[in-house]
Amino acid sequence: MTMKKIDPVRYEMYFHRLWAIGEEGRMTLQRVTASPIVSQGGECMSSFYDAEGTMVLACSGHLRFAAATSQAITSMFEWFSKSPGFHDGDQFFFNDPYVAGSHTYDMMIIKPIFYRGNQLIAWTATSTHTADTGGLLRGAAYEIFHEGIRVMGLKVVERGEFREDVFKSLTEQCRDPQYVGLDLKAMIAGNNVCAKRYLGLVDRFGLGFVQAAGEKMIEDSESKARAKLRSMPNGTWVARQYVTTLDRKTRKSVGQQLYCAMTKEKDELRFDFTGSSPQTDTDHNSTLPSTIAHLALALTNTLFWDVPWSDGKMRPVKITVPEGSILNCRYPAACGAGPRIGNVLVSTVNECVAKMIYSSGRFDDVNGSTTGNLEYVGGPGYFYGGHTREGIRVAQGLYDIHGAGMGAAPYRDGVNTGGHMNIPSAGITDIERIEMQYPFLYFTRGHNRDGSGFGQYRGGLGSYRIYLISGSQDCSVDYKPYGGIAQGGFGLFGGYPTGISATRVMAQAGLEMLDRVRKGEYPEVQALRAGEWGKTYLPEGVPERIALPEGSLLVDYVAGGGGFGDPLDRDASAVLRDYSRGWVSRETAERIYGVVVDADGKKIDVAATEERRKQIRESRLREGKPPSGKTSSLESGAAKSWRTKLKFHSILEIAVDGGQPAIRCSRCGHLFCRAEENYKLYALHRVVDLNDFMPCPLPSGEPYYGEYHQYFCPGCATQLQVDLFCPMLGGEAILWDTRIRQKL
Repeated sequence: MTMKKIDPVRYEMYFHRLWAIGEEGRMTLQRVTASPIVSQGGECMSSFYDAEGTMVLACSGHLRFAAATSQAITSMFEWFSKSPGFHDGDQFFFNDPYVAGSHTYDMMIIKPIFYRGNQLIAWTATSTHTADTGGLLRGAAYEIFHEGIRVMGLKVVERGEFREDVFKSLTEQCRDPQYVGLDLKAMIAGNNVCAKRYLGLVDRFGLGFVQAAGEKMIEDSESKARAKLRSMPNGTWVARQYVTTLDRKTRKSVGQQLYCAMTKEKDELRFDFTGSSPQTDTDHNSTLPSTIAHLALALTNTLFWDVPWSDGKMRPVKITVPEGSILNCRYPAACGAGPRIGNVLVSTVNECVAKMIYSSGRFDDVNGSTTGNLEYVGGPGYFYGGHTREGIRVAQGLYDIHGAGMGAAPYRDGVNTGGHMNIPSAGITDIERIEMQYPFLYFTRGHNRDGSGFGQYRGGLGSYRIYLISGSQDCSVDYKPYGGIAQGGFGLFGGYPTGISATRVMAQAGLEMLDRVRKGEYPEVQALRAGEWGKTYLPEGVPERIALPEGSLLVDYVAGGGGFGDPLDRDASAVLRDYSRGWVSRETAERIYGVVVDADGKKIDVAATEERRKQIRESRLREGKPPSGKTSSLESGAAKSWRTKLKFHSILEIAVDGGQPAIRCSRCGHLFCRAEENYKLYALHRVVDLNDFMPCPLPSGEPYYGEYHQYFCPGCATQLQVDLFCPMLGGEAILWDTRIRQKL
């Protein structure tokens, strides 16, 4: 390090003050805007950058934005430093996802900060997810040109003067100029607050100190990130997750694979996404800047959460992403669904990271996924069009999705509707505000029964909602084919990645259904699915968008968290408690958890539960077959003299007995193989077709095209891992997910 030493007390004062200023800028933005995505959903960010565009500090908004803006500033500095140049009081609009950000809806306002009017010392930026950029309504684009305005940098404020010509040129291309215009002005206001307060810190601490402190934040971030990596075992962790989109030719669902190989060596981390599916001819693509931003997001919210949020934390990270893949699409591919791909990418990366963190002994930092949906993606979406009953344009995205269930941890269940891992300050909208800004009448919003990954500790439940289209004659929404495989999500060490109950449904109920409600009847999910509130509706040919006639009754869902550990290890009283609260069904309690509840639903049938769990374990031993043809590659069986050297799994460990390290079960002592082998080859392996696992068929009548690969200990029948696999996409069915290379 070449940075000069600065006073540590003053540095901590400055650091926390800068964070508070960033939060003040973000909250200013949220107060000025009326956008539900921003004001209630929290999809915004304020952040600071040094004079060269390196991020010094981000606040607690949407972490994707902070990770994306550095490249926007760097590119603008390269392109426009001479013409039109940067001056005191300037602010630039930017939203090109092929340079920075995730899609055209990610809008940034970037402001250079000048000291005494002539010395560029820093930048500040605010970002929002704005609902409309003109172009086609969401879901119908297949080229970037369809996705509205795309600007690489345009002065919306020049030398402190608001440019009405630029402002109107941007906003008048959108369906609701006032809506979009208020978002732009909110970002400008946030920047004004941040820049003014930043210069106040310069006056208080001195320019030299402020610049040195910025350098220290970046260097501290890098050094702390490297130190954390050095404390973890070397190895490679592999994860594979899936998404689905529309095949334009067949008008059916098609699966896509996200493949991540993460290698940790000393104080560096390398990510290779080779093996991910090719880009699509829909908007279901991620640009390289979007992929990099989501990777930074994933590492920030799991591995580097306690490292200063600057660009320094990413210096130990290297990335390989094949061009032309779903994670690095070629221009001019559409990328409106880039954040959806990004969410699954975050989950895929976090699966690798969670297993690495566990192997380092930091059990409190381990969580299952927050984005798992087995049936969720398909049917009517949440990007609306049309007008409200007052004739005001609909605000498009409905962000109940921010109330996802959080993943389970090694010692506890996930948090029900706990938030969004990508946005520390996320929120969901009050129902009253939804009904004010959308043509909806809500009947319920509650926790989704059986809606999270099963395990010794279950994932947090997502939510479901039932609502009626009321007061609009032109409401429409994006539409996707029902996917036959889970969309992202992972369980850990025997936990399931997702729940089994999250199918969107749309029924043609008509406004006369309100008469039934007035008489005391109330729409319920199963009755809606059964057609008791009107004929369920599936549009012919799977169009990208569909009309929602007034009187349409819809059921929608939010993702649940992934589970942790074998469901048979779950305390039976916890299953009973979940059952009594309506969070788990009687069928799931018995089939997955092996818990039998008595007829009145108030007590556990202890004898029947013991027998049921015994039967499930016996079926695992009977039906499971080791892929290698044998249950151990070692000559000796279990031995009491083996000593634990590294616990990389809640049940499995690397142990030694004076010779070569081996993988064994810490519960029963069964020896699987040498430490450098894939234990799954010697575990009992059972393949379960999702068509047999799921209690309900897809509404379209199409089959599921995925399968669960379950692995059990041959000695004690403990469920060790549940992997999702899509045979039609190819690849190795037996995924070697953990490859420790630590010297023991």
